[in-house]
Amino acid sequence: MKGDKLTVISETGEKLGNFIKRDAIELARERGLDILQITFDKEPFVAKIIDYGKFKFEQKKKKAQSKRNQRKIDLKEIKMRPNIGRGDIDVKLKKILEFIDKKANVKVSVTFRGRELGNTSFGKTLLDSIIKETEDMASVLVEPKFENRTYSTLLTPRKEK
Repeated sequence: MKGDKLTVISETGEKLGNFIKRDAIELARERGLDILQITFDKEPFVAKIIDYGKFKFEQKKKKAQSKRNQRKIDLKEIKMRPNIGRGDIDVKLKKILEFIDKKANVKVSVTFRGRELGNTSFGKTLLDSIIKETEDMASVLVEPKFENRTYSTLLTPRKEK
């Protein structure tokens, strides 16, 4: 603990007054508890008499509870090539809709290789058609963009009203 003078708060929350560090530690030991410094910015520092084991347990419980309340969003990726056939597009589209139904974000990417890089507009039109076909269930989080030989977009499930 920093500082020589401490303002001590009891385990019930009442202010006990200002103490020298040695006396505050002794007071906590007499009660069979621990002393925890709460503030570090200005003197006299504030310290609280607590059961440290119980304090750590409650902190752990709060952390676990907040983790439980979080909703993890999955990111799924569908990869395609620009010269994909209509039947294959339908299969990929079905998979995209399935992922969106399960509340997952879907990254759709069209990868170009070799001569395909000469006409990247096929990738843009392909992504635009997928966006158009999924617009009732998904919204576009990231507009289609071209980077590193790949056109990609990110779709997210629409919020229910």
